[in-house]
Amino acid sequence: MRLSVHSLFDSATFNERLFFPGGAQSPRPRGALDLMIAVPGAELHARWHRATAAQATILLFHGNGEVVADYDSAARQFAVAGAELLVVDFRGYGQSTGTPTLRDAIEDARRVVQRIGGELRRPLVVMGRSVGSACAAELYGAGLPELRAVIWESGSVDLAGLAARREMALPDGEDHSFFDPRPKLRRGTLPLLVLHGAEDAIISVAEAQEAVAIAGSSDKTLVIIPERGHNNVASSERYWEAITAFVTKVTGEPE
Repeated sequence: MRLSVHSLFDSATFNERLFFPGGAQSPRPRGALDLMIAVPGAELHARWHRATAAQATILLFHGNGEVVADYDSAARQFAVAGAELLVVDFRGYGQSTGTPTLRDAIEDARRVVQRIGGELRRPLVVMGRSVGSACAAELYGAGLPELRAVIWESGSVDLAGLAARREMALPDGEDHSFFDPRPKLRRGTLPLLVLHGAEDAIISVAEAQEAVAIAGSSDKTLVIIPERGHNNVASSERYWEAITAFVTKVTGEPE
């Protein structure tokens, strides 16, 4: 049974404006493992790009309009940075079934970690990009024993801004605490890397700065990528240098 609407972020109108499911699929790359993760009412497709020399496993909750298949090539760059990549689609994206909602995306993040926990052989780093930062915030504030660190990329902390970008406004008197990244960031104590494009015209750099300012960890780093916007930060060498240094630091590997 679906949850009755009690928040703007549970409404069909908001979620239809928020999510843009992509249907692209690709053959499983050599050495990768495809998983179907059961969640209530749906299955999520995840692709685990194994890398024998990796120091960590990065679990990536991607951005809007992206799908697992879009990261087949990027997996090689993550491997060079010291991490094997495990990327998971939201409901309705790629090979995943169901219909995406923000609530389900946040709740499913914990289910994904529970599903893969017994198969992890390396420290787990969660990464959330753009809308996927809602998943990263949830896990960052949860104190999960499986989790070593979090990467927050092009993420949003301002619920009013999130609604405004969908041409909606937060109604007075509603309880939005389940969706609010701010208290989750404040609860977090793990190492945190925040990446953001200096020219991001969709989500302001100020939101990245706030994420770092309020995060509860004493080990937190903000890297602003020059001359990059919301969707091209990964094209910068500075981006990969930051991820490489972070993975090295949180796994305790020597420089």
